[in-house]
This record gives sequence, C-alpha cells and structure tokens, in this order.
Amino acid sequence: MAGPAQANISLADYMALRAEAKAGNKGAEARWRYYIIGLMDGIQAVQAPASATGTKLHFCMPDTLPMSPRFLDEFIQEAIAQLSAKGALKNRIKQPMAVLVALELKNAFPCE
Repeated sequence: MAGPAQANISLADYMALRAEAKAGNKGAEARWRYYIIGLMDGIQAVQAPASATGTKLHFCMPDTLPMSPRFLDEFIQEAIAQLSAKGALKNRIKQPMAVLVALELKNAFPCE
C-alpha cells in the first residue's frame, strides 16, 4: 500500500497497511501509526462535545481503560478476530475503518 496517509481507509486497506508495518516496512509503519493516532484523536473529538454538554455519548468506556494507540490497535485486532469468527469479516471488509471502530466501540462499551 504505497502512497500518502488517508483519513478514511477501508478495513481491507487497514489490514494490508498493518501487515506491511508489522513486516518491517518503515514507511507503512509510519503511516499505520499516524492512522491509529488520528483515529484515536477523532474518537476523542467526537466524544468530547457530548461529554462536555452532558448529552448522550456514543459509547461509554470505563475510566480504567486508557485510550491509547496500543489499546486501540488491540481493540481493532480483537474486533477483526470476532468478525472473522462470526463469518462477518467478508461483509465488512470494504467498510471504512472509522465506521467499523465506532460501531465496535458502541457494541463493546454501550452507555446505559
């Protein structure tokens, strides 16, 4: 996956980029890290206004879980494994990563 970093990549693109990064491609590793950090920042940016105004949040993570690049990567890998185990991965492979992560966070950490 050559080229500049993109804000909205598909699950397939993300999986390919992460595989290249883990295989030692330094350019892919940099793009992958920037993507994870940008995704994490975007998630926090969406949650912050709702939290500040007291309106309903999209998801409610326990305060004990750190929103960090490492946590987010592990969360994504677990979500991919669960989708694969359910046979749903092929139906979601072209879905934008931001949508996938938002839905999976909402499913994993619903607000009461």
